[in-house]
Amino acid sequence: MQNPSRASTLRHRRLIWCPAVAALAALFSVGACQSDDAPSASVAPFSGSSNFAPSAGASSIVQGTGANQPANGVGAGGSGTAESGPQGNLSLSPNADNAAAPGANAGGAAGSTSMMPMAPKPCVDTEPPPDPDWPDANCERWATETSECSAAWFANYCDVSCGRCVPEGATPPPPAVDCSGEGLPNVTGGNGYATRYWDCCQPACAQNDGHRCNQDGTTRTGNNQSSCQGGGSYACYDESPHAISDCLSYGYIAKANPNCGGCYRIQFTGEGYYNANDPGSKAIKGKQMIVKVSNTGSDVAGNQFDLMIPGGGVGLFNACSKQWNSNDLGAQYGGFLTNCTGAYSEKKECVRQNCNKIPAGPARDGCLWFVDWLQAADDPNFTSQAVNCPF
Repeated sequence: MQNPSRASTLRHRRLIWCPAVAALAALFSVGACQSDDAPSASVAPFSGSSNFAPSAGASSIVQGTGANQPANGVGAGGSGTAESGPQGNLSLSPNADNAAAPGANAGGAAGSTSMMPMAPKPCVDTEPPPDPDWPDANCERWATETSECSAAWFANYCDVSCGRCVPEGATPPPPAVDCSGEGLPNVTGGNGYATRYWDCCQPACAQNDGHRCNQDGTTRTGNNQSSCQGGGSYACYDESPHAISDCLSYGYIAKANPNCGGCYRIQFTGEGYYNANDPGSKAIKGKQMIVKVSNTGSDVAGNQFDLMIPGGGVGLFNACSKQWNSNDLGAQYGGFLTNCTGAYSEKKECVRQNCNKIPAGPARDGCLWFVDWLQAADDPNFTSQAVNCPF
């Protein structure tokens, strides 16, 4: 069975600075920083080839004599000092090279300044200053485990991971499928979350319904001893999840205190259980599954449905190494996805390639279903209600 992955900690960092503009240094005698209570500004998305318009936290060039400028306005002389954030008292300049734009009045004389047009901002992930309390943080983790992408201090960092732009040639995260016109009932029952596993063992409920297979995963067997206890009974490949439409799929689950053969309709909420910003969970918002209870496990929580997904990790038991003659099964908990690294699109492609290690047919198709229909969602939240089984 799948056990809970490490819970993400929501981190809030607020780092406010005043950009230094050399061309206007003589126009202001006093520089003041915004208060730590200043509201965070959202940053509008831009493509990798578009011109970047600075917003809160980004470099700004102010033209004019400085008359009637607010005392605490952006452009006040001097470089800003970090009041709080990943590194305390860190002096930041608005750009990597804190140089005045060509043509600016270096002497600071009153009057308008002239400058060259700003070049398009590169569509890259610029890592924020190191945080001693979070040494393994990177742009992907900042974007998916915190809400800082919308904070003003974070505007110059992690543009790709925060979704502000898409690099040339890269694949953007898929938008959520609109299921509002599919005629599916709205599920407003209990809250839960879906993990994943596939251990190849005979499911516990097979003792009641006889849904168990030989080592080929397709032909039924009368052997009632699970392969995980040395017998010849395995999970059948037809228990792999499969799509009915873009918005509805069928599958099987392990559940605490199982009501074997019972079915539930689940509707995904668009958030991950451990990582609310999980991009896969966002992409399946509104999608639904009807799942049948086939198994149980001592590591399954009361509000957890452990989806049977080939390549999802063997959990506590492992008959797959014997059935597939391979030990290359991904992480024990989490399977192929947990072992894949990189950006979201790279992880999905990594899982897709790993699916080819599973025998062709319904089992491999179930692994690919996880990539294409479930969008490699990592422990997505759902609402659920009991329903009559359609299969």
